[in-house]
Amino acid sequence: MADIAHDVSGPATAEPAGITQQVKQPASSDGGKLRVFISYSRDDLDFADQLDAALNACGFECLIDRHGISGGEDWKRRLGNLISEADTVVFVLSPSSAGSPICVWEVEEAKRLNKRILPIVWRPLGGVSPPQPLQDRNYIFFYNEPKVPGSGFGTGLAGLVAALNTDFDWLREHTRYLQRAMEWDAAGRQTDRLLSGNDILEAKAWVSRRPKGAPEPTALHLDFIRASEEEAAARLSEQRKQLEAMAAVQAERETALHDREEALKQRARVARVRNIALVAVSGLAVVSLLLAVAGWQLQQAAQQQRIAAEEQRAFAEQQEKTAQEQRKLAEQQRKTAEEQRQQADEILGRATTIVANLQGRMDSKTKQEALALLRAGAEHGDVTSIKNLGAAYERGFGVPQDYVKAREWYEKAAAKDDASAMYDLGIIYANGQGAAQDYAKAREWLEKAAAKGDTKAKTALERLPSHEAETAGRYDEALRLEEALAAKVEAEETKRDGRPGTETALELSALTWDALLAKEFPKALTVADRAHALLPDSLAIDATRAHALMFMGHDEEAKALYLAHKGEVIKQNNWLWEQNVAEDFAEFRKAGLTNPMMADIEKELGISR
Repeated sequence: MADIAHDVSGPATAEPAGITQQVKQPASSDGGKLRVFISYSRDDLDFADQLDAALNACGFECLIDRHGISGGEDWKRRLGNLISEADTVVFVLSPSSAGSPICVWEVEEAKRLNKRILPIVWRPLGGVSPPQPLQDRNYIFFYNEPKVPGSGFGTGLAGLVAALNTDFDWLREHTRYLQRAMEWDAAGRQTDRLLSGNDILEAKAWVSRRPKGAPEPTALHLDFIRASEEEAAARLSEQRKQLEAMAAVQAERETALHDREEALKQRARVARVRNIALVAVSGLAVVSLLLAVAGWQLQQAAQQQRIAAEEQRAFAEQQEKTAQEQRKLAEQQRKTAEEQRQQADEILGRATTIVANLQGRMDSKTKQEALALLRAGAEHGDVTSIKNLGAAYERGFGVPQDYVKAREWYEKAAAKDDASAMYDLGIIYANGQGAAQDYAKAREWLEKAAAKGDTKAKTALERLPSHEAETAGRYDEALRLEEALAAKVEAEETKRDGRPGTETALELSALTWDALLAKEFPKALTVADRAHALLPDSLAIDATRAHALMFMGHDEEAKALYLAHKGEVIKQNNWLWEQNVAEDFAEFRKAGLTNPMMADIEKELGISR
């Protein structure tokens, strides 16, 4: 009761890795399965077989080599082909595989091909160092690792499935393009094995939309796409040159025809001095021949123009087809994003329901599910999840109570401009929990929260002077300040609503507490009774009223009230009734207030000191 009131309710987001069993296995855009190469030591064959069966049941296509390595066998080619065909490599890490030259080679080959590598640990390494490329990666534990709470085969499989499902389609394309690029390279980089048309645009779009954390395209990927683009440009340039050459030929033919016509006219003028009849007959014959030749040439030119026009029309149709396919691809990407958003909304809805109903008696499994959802949301930057993780550590919800970690999570949420987290930090510094008590910092954070419209922060700011006096042991001063604040709150609420209500009742409960510390017990009981009359269902008010009854000597009535709410949760701070009573009694003893009845109540409520 000595601390400024703290509200931790609110929605939270989900953790996909923690609830894999409730998320549908995604399918790639072409309906295929994600191909997973399992790298393992022969000593771990039984576990690898179990993992193979589990992943196949989850909808993945596993590539696993069960052949031994014999002398003279081209095992690198066989294993290399399996790795190149896989979309992801799962490395079964154990003391045996960490020291196996073949397993180390498989890791290096996967790294060379820029394959995503997911290391899993199924038995303790015993001090053996993993292969160098795996030393800085996060491991998924398939056995009960004491340093990783909740680890085991089931949670390990759920985490692995969630990791495999991440960037599903992009990784499938990584494998498909790498296979085509390797075939092109092995065939001497022949142009007839390159991409063409819309395939080039899709490949470039695939490179540009690489998800964060996904493996980079290899140099061979980029060479293959670049060569395809250059070959397409060269083909288009050649087509343009052919059209330009055809146009030049046509122009030359027209010029030649014009020159011939001029020559004929000149000959006709010279021949007029000859026999008119002979000239006429000869002239007609020559003109007919020339006209026939000219007609044939014009027909050829027209045919060439029709061919050029047809090629241009076909080229335009291909461009239109390419544009339509790009629109179709964009629409598919939009639908995929919408499905992912809907899936995330569904998970967020579950997280919101769980966190909004946090109760002191929630079973351990449900608490862990809620925490998993909060951690996933925090990992994805959701500010509400980050804030509620701080609340979980502050209240000991599913984790050991840790005010320092609570403060750290509140600071992360406040950095994202969350007003409620700023309020929480103000309370942390005011109460000196998780940080040294610092009223200047408390006021700074509360003022920031109030500036963003947090109404609780405004009330806390007004209560801060009395809280500071109370902390310093100046209980009479704290009581005077709280009396003035309670009168102000009642006047404001009466003016606004026509009568005092909830706000006045809660402020009178705070006044009761300060009256108890000042040892003005009659005043404390009078104020507590009035607060109870205004808000009879408030457990927070019943707690201060029970204290006032005890110090006034009304033992039976006080005991009945203490025991009436055993196991209930106080809405204002989300604490169990017993926890609240224990905290209050500790504050009384710290202030030098004792009563013989306190030990009996602690025994009845099962409170250990």
